Amino acid sequence: MNDAHPTLVFKTNTRELPLKRALEFWQDSAGSLYDVNLARPEAFHTTHTTFRVGELLLTYCLSVAQKLSRSSYRIGADGYDHFEVQFFLAGQWSRQDGRGEAQAGPGDLVIHDAGQAHAGSASDFANLTLFVPRSLLAPLLTHPDEQNMRVLAADEPMVTLLRNHMVALWRALPLLDEQQAAALALPAVELVAATLNGVKRADLSLGVAAAQFGEIRRYIDAHALDPNISPAQIAAAFGISLRKLTYLFSSEGGVASYLQKRRLNLARAALRDPTQSHKSIAEIGLEHGFIYAHNFTRAFQRLHGLTPREIRLLAQSGRTGESASWFDRATLWGR
Repeated sequence: MNDAHPTLVFKTNTRELPLKRALEFWQDSAGSLYDVNLARPEAFHTTHTTFRVGELLLTYCLSVAQKLSRSSYRIGADGYDHFEVQFFLAGQWSRQDGRGEAQAGPGDLVIHDAGQAHAGSASDFANLTLFVPRSLLAPLLTHPDEQNMRVLAADEPMVTLLRNHMVALWRALPLLDEQQAAALALPAVELVAATLNGVKRADLSLGVAAAQFGEIRRYIDAHALDPNISPAQIAAAFGISLRKLTYLFSSEGGVASYLQKRRLNLARAALRDPTQSHKSIAEIGLEHGFIYAHNFTRAFQRLHGLTPREIRLLAQSGRTGESASWFDRATLWGR
């Protein structure tokens, strides 16, 4: 790391490396998050620079055509849990998971959720990506679980504002020390949240309803493991009718569905936690609101694509003594 630029994590131009070492670098960096399929491995190269912004990472990447996919098995093994807020500066990207259509070009914003399976294909490209821990961004989002592979058009005013901010931040970071850069992290996250919440969606109108929905969602997140929580109790806590509560959570499949999803996400974290490895899967299911183990397994697999046992085994096999933090691993690249 360059002492003159404390915010610089690493900087690599693989044209200066033998092809074998260049491919090894890509496998250690992009390959730590994704399964990578290069269109022409023999022509591979990348220019890759990453800066630290408090708890965030901001990365510029220029590279060749390739497909990147993140599977349920990979998510279970590495447990990385962050959002990637990505602007394409050159080239094209398209969704490749077979579940929907989405494309992005220069200036467009693409969101990837590392906690959800996704796949995409890019032509030769250049992009700027902000890596944001879920713990920082999700509480600010109206729909935190509905951002994966979302594309926001370049000509949206909020998208333009965020893009200009990220580009300006990128240019300023080499001049800042770590303390100055860290002070910019929260404003950057808040602007990302404002953009994702502010661009019009069909599932919930903005305004009072959206604000109330966000407040109730945060309440559920904080009390998800309370055995007494229920739709009726939630409605009473906020002084609204069950009918109004049902309307607010209609895009989530209902408030009970949202509560179950929160519990299943907490259960996945518990299954990956080595300090809870002495607990049986049935015990963890019970602690997260499932009286019967088979109901827990069925609901868990439906949401995460793997059974609780598979998640636990993948987490155990993925513990190689390295840090489980993607941020910490990123600081080792390019050395």
